[in-house]
Amino acid sequence: MRETNIIVAGVGGQGILFTTNVIVNAALLKGLGFAQSEVHGLAQRYGSIHTEIRIGADVRSSLILEGTLDLLIAMEPLESMRYARYISGRTTIVSNSHIIPSQAAYLENFKIPTLDEIKQALDKLKPGRKVFLDATGLAMRDLGDPLFTNTVMLGAAAALNVMPLEPADLEEALAKVSPERYREQNLKAFKIGMKAVSD
Repeated sequence: MRETNIIVAGVGGQGILFTTNVIVNAALLKGLGFAQSEVHGLAQRYGSIHTEIRIGADVRSSLILEGTLDLLIAMEPLESMRYARYISGRTTIVSNSHIIPSQAAYLENFKIPTLDEIKQALDKLKPGRKVFLDATGLAMRDLGDPLFTNTVMLGAAAALNVMPLEPADLEEALAKVSPERYREQNLKAFKIGMKAVSD
């Protein structure tokens, strides 16, 4: 099996580490080799943050080389643009469409790109596939809480069949790592994300 390279990106407070934990636990439960990076940028809420995951039998390092990204899960669309150097024809991008402007944007008064501008910029990188969904809106509509945006996004990514993991593998890991009080809602959010992409 060729290695699968994944970046989970967003801003602090969006559950990047939790999402990463679900993916690596699913790989562990399935007996797959993997390497996971440290979390970057978790110094402040709404600060930029990402993790890198590599899954494969011969994986020894979590370092993803430029142009070798298979899956970018962007919890916030502006963050998807930070990883342009990793994107190539082999990359699937699944992004939330809900923009959270950074604090720097307000402090430095620079123009925030629109969602259409972000999509156009990503198109120029010629990814293999690009999917946007309003995961935050779905979490609010069906669960009443944006807290579950990350799990909606994970379900959407699972439906695209890029990872060497079945949706059932991810659901099992999700049930395992979810705090008990959030387990049922997380599992529901996962299915909502899968259905949004499948539809």
